[in-house]
Amino acid sequence: MSKFPTANKSFGQHFLNSPTVIKKITSPLPEGCDAIVEVGPGPAVLTPHLAEYKKPLYVIEMDERFVEILAPVVGAENIFRQDALEFNWSDFLKTKNFKSVWLVSNLPYNVSVPLTLAFLRIPEITQMTLMYQKEVAQKILPNDLRNAMGSLHVLMQTQFDLSHVVYAPPGAFVPPPKVDSQVLNFKRKATPLIPLHEIDVFEVFIRLIFANRRKQLGGILRKEWGAEKANKAMEQAGLSMEIRAEALTLNQVLKLYETSSRYIP
Repeated sequence: MSKFPTANKSFGQHFLNSPTVIKKITSPLPEGCDAIVEVGPGPAVLTPHLAEYKKPLYVIEMDERFVEILAPVVGAENIFRQDALEFNWSDFLKTKNFKSVWLVSNLPYNVSVPLTLAFLRIPEITQMTLMYQKEVAQKILPNDLRNAMGSLHVLMQTQFDLSHVVYAPPGAFVPPPKVDSQVLNFKRKATPLIPLHEIDVFEVFIRLIFANRRKQLGGILRKEWGAEKANKAMEQAGLSMEIRAEALTLNQVLKLYETSSRYIP
């Protein structure tokens, strides 16, 4: 009989079962962190390893079946049984007064991107170690950046230093997913490339330029902004109207954002 309960497909559950991958995710403890939060701990696969650091440890878990398993590890009072997308980080951080949280998660693949974008907006989350479907991880941190620039990579790079942690094949999970997985580490920059209070405006901008990233950027911007404004913004950024968004560098994206703000209200 498996040590894991039946996976709930509606929660996107795949239970990690590889000691090698578990060790890679849960070590080392980031320097300076004063608390750990694990999202979607399930049957406490990662949780005991995180508890060994003797830091305040909290878990956010929707599935009530796991409360009994998690309570001896973290304490019943440290379990938030709710949807991580609806978790009130503001109240939690105000109550606990944590300044540097390490967030760890084998993310549910069906909500991995919305969760990541939510975490990005919480400055007290200073480090994250997160598991993704490999295809999504490659959009955040491509192995080869040539013609691979996209909105997820740009957004995360403005706030975090990114690094690869480990790959996880389907056999590392119970039940095995139909895809390969990858773990990434995010370390928040002391000085973000885009101020966090501007991130919503910046996200609208990059979603525009990467919506059709294989098309010529000049044509996309002329249609959206008008020819005169688009031409001026691209010229000031030192970009050809024929360049495709996927071929941009991070610095070029940031320069275009800076110049476009002079012409686009």
